[in-house]
Amino acid sequence: MSPPVEGPKLNAVDGGILHHLSVSQLRKFVLCERAWFFAKVLRLPERPLKARDLGTAVHAQLEHFLRTGEDVLGAIAAAGRHLLPAPGPDLFVEEHFGQPSPLFADGIPLTGYIDLVNPRRLAEGVLRVTDHKTTKSIASYAAAPEQLASAAHDAGIQMVGYGYWAVLAAERFPGLKRLELEHLYFQTHGPKLARSVVATVSVEHVREEWHTHVELMARRMRDVARAASPSQVKPTWSACQKYGGCSFQAQCLNSQSQGSKPMALMDRILKPQTPPAQPATSAPATAPTTPPAPAQAAPELELAAVLPPDAPKSNPTLASAPAPEQPTQATSDEAPRRKRRTKAEMEAARAGEPTRPAEASLSLFVDCVPNCPAEPLAGYVGRMVAKIEQECGVVDIRVAPNDSPLAYGKWKGVLAATIRAEPPEPGTYAALGVAGSELMQVAVEALEPLCGTGHFVRGVR
Repeated sequence: MSPPVEGPKLNAVDGGILHHLSVSQLRKFVLCERAWFFAKVLRLPERPLKARDLGTAVHAQLEHFLRTGEDVLGAIAAAGRHLLPAPGPDLFVEEHFGQPSPLFADGIPLTGYIDLVNPRRLAEGVLRVTDHKTTKSIASYAAAPEQLASAAHDAGIQMVGYGYWAVLAAERFPGLKRLELEHLYFQTHGPKLARSVVATVSVEHVREEWHTHVELMARRMRDVARAASPSQVKPTWSACQKYGGCSFQAQCLNSQSQGSKPMALMDRILKPQTPPAQPATSAPATAPTTPPAPAQAAPELELAAVLPPDAPKSNPTLASAPAPEQPTQATSDEAPRRKRRTKAEMEAARAGEPTRPAEASLSLFVDCVPNCPAEPLAGYVGRMVAKIEQECGVVDIRVAPNDSPLAYGKWKGVLAATIRAEPPEPGTYAALGVAGSELMQVAVEALEPLCGTGHFVRGVR
């Protein structure tokens, strides 16, 4: 938890120039550069999250307890009471980096607060730096000690930064040799649990990690801050559904390329490829005495998907060859050939569900982008998930209580059944970042049978 900085405030980014950074900005940048651009450069507001509000409340309880010793801990925070140090004035609680801050990255000062700094073993050369974390599931989302020790990992960026700040504040922590970088987790769903994850590292280790990884990252952030539009900033599609879902998915998909520069890959979703206009020809004054020659067929449009590099090349010789002669129409006494039903029609027939008419088709592009307007599937999936959560009274269907009909992975079947019962409106949809989201994986599997032949395209990595 980071209280607002006292005194006059500067924008973190102004006119493409970084004035200061925070460890939370570094983490957001590593997760997705374009999301950071929306939040810190364009300064678009992020939607409120219930989980974030709950985490703020738990942090406030922990801060008050550690400062005063007064027991104000709720059920979630109380689960980790045995892992907390005894309250006392020698603890540094919500410790500010200082003004000016001793911590820099590529010449940019870092500001922020540390939840807890415990100097009680400093006589042994050990300082413990703690960040309190609230999470829906400790087993699923807690970081490992090696991740906390590495600035190449998003959790480690924060903890290495806190550790290096302590190293630079040598006058406050004399004799410092080793750092205990701790995430203290408090579980917010299901059983009330707490867990301490600690990485013990040397002073030299945090210094090397900072200069090896974070300095280069700050240099990259300078370049991204100068971008003229979001389409010039690299997105990370696998991060779209992380931490409750990105607040900027709609803006991300609607970002347009500038001027005459090549169209960005995601811009193809929204901007259709219109064929060039044909010059108009004047009609003859009189009707021709001979039937006109059939008009030349328009060339086929490019395949509506981004093909992998190893896709087979088309053969222009075959493409220009005349079509084979069509067989004569069958006589009336021949039995008409029965049309083969699609997979979706057969499954719908078995389930007793009506099938979609051919003209109202559903097209789905998975981890690839069509050359026609498409709607992101994430919005539809989010609405279906929210509906289930409301009906079942849970905050997150993936971490439901044991007595819930969604527990033990049953949410996948419920979500798939809900999607099959209420599929999206006919149209073209793009499902991106599927590999990093269980919700999207379930949705894609449920929708695949509903897409007609040629209307389900999966990208190849």
